[in-house]
Amino acid sequence: MATENPTPPHALGRQLNFATGRANALCEKWLEPHGLTLPQWVILSCLWREGELTVGQLSELIGTRLPATSRIIDRMVARGLLARKKDKRDGRVMVVKPTAKGNELNHLADFYERVNAALLEGFSAHDQEQAFALLARIEANARAALNKG
Repeated sequence: MATENPTPPHALGRQLNFATGRANALCEKWLEPHGLTLPQWVILSCLWREGELTVGQLSELIGTRLPATSRIIDRMVARGLLARKKDKRDGRVMVVKPTAKGNELNHLADFYERVNAALLEGFSAHDQEQAFALLARIEANARAALNKG
């Protein structure tokens, strides 16, 4: 017989996974009317901030593997949101930049601030800073544990 009201473990990974899932769902809901997915917005946001970037630079900035980043960019190029061109300094390297159609969406440049406001509603300024600091420490600890093998 199954337990009537099972209690989940007090696991940090579970809580981070649930929080990430809900935050991503919120972003997708708010981006849908603009015809963007969250990964597409992240790429556009990087390009609006930094200018032209290589696929490798984008991959590093957004924290995804190169093949996944390339596939997202391919879809965005097909939709006319991004264009590829050869790097002026090194013709063997391709850079990515937003097209006029991609730049029409730059009213979403501060989208992350709207998401932060929703996710941190009711948090004091101190609590908000603490949340960012604690998450950064968790990330650093995970990176260190991975590097140890």
